[in-house]
Amino acid sequence: MPISVIVSNFNGFKYLERLISTLEAQQDVTTEIIIVDRHSTDGSLEYLRRFPHIRVTSEPAITGLVAGYAAGAKLARYDHLFFCNEDMWFDPLCLARLQRHIDLSANIVAADPWQWTYDGKSWIHGGVRFYRTKWEPNSPYPWRGVDFTVSLAEGDRVPFPCAGAFLMHRRAYEELGGWDTSFFLDHEDIDLFVRAWQRGWHCVTVPEAKVYHAVSASDSKVLANGSRVLPRRYIANRSNLVVIGLKYYSGASLLVAALGSFVPLISDVLKLRWRKLSLDVRSILATVRRMREVRAFRKRNRQWIQSRPGRQFFLQEDLTRP
Repeated sequence: MPISVIVSNFNGFKYLERLISTLEAQQDVTTEIIIVDRHSTDGSLEYLRRFPHIRVTSEPAITGLVAGYAAGAKLARYDHLFFCNEDMWFDPLCLARLQRHIDLSANIVAADPWQWTYDGKSWIHGGVRFYRTKWEPNSPYPWRGVDFTVSLAEGDRVPFPCAGAFLMHRRAYEELGGWDTSFFLDHEDIDLFVRAWQRGWHCVTVPEAKVYHAVSASDSKVLANGSRVLPRRYIANRSNLVVIGLKYYSGASLLVAALGSFVPLISDVLKLRWRKLSLDVRSILATVRRMREVRAFRKRNRQWIQSRPGRQFFLQEDLTRP
């Protein structure tokens, strides 16, 4: 089956040549390439004009990675959607190996490739597993951390893929309502796949589908309003952790979301980290601004929240290390 490749590009000119050449060299698949340029100023658009067969659309950078993905998905013609960053290149059989694992009859709706650093020297993303911990501040459920480099076998289930690059069937994507575009960066993949898990849909890991990624290349970039990506990313990250809890938890578990907001503040004060305190306060304000959307989401998804509360997503026994 053919694949729609959806690339979210923000000032990624220096990566585009290798990205496009390795996408066009994919074997055993037919692809269309859709690049969502997020108001780049580095010559990306001028370069992309050399490729009239590539569909190019735009989305403001300030809205975030998955807002770009969502804009591209609206243009996609095919049922298999491959989402990826611009700062990547791919093994020639990457997409074909992912595609073989999509099986709606078995409720497998997504396939997650393994990732190495851009130079291919270090393995950075493989099988995904939760593990028990006393307190993990960078998890929506702080009594579970996430290990992204577990040596699982091909086709083993994982709770969620990396939003940086993975394949998903359009039917599941659309029935889930697509990406939550209020997520600027970080944890958007968990958010999407809590919804998938609630409906009994699965993602699998595919070690031989290889991706090479310039990790964190976006952190040093500057948005159109003059703000740097890194502090904006920190604020979004903290807010996203809380919003996931507010969207999916029920009963007493909702207190976990509140803890996620206020524990960092207490730590900042005790350690006299005033600059970080300012960022954490801004993250709380960002969460408050998102509450109207959160309430609307909970109303629409009441049946799923009641039947499969989000807390259980992180406690799946078959996916938790002893």
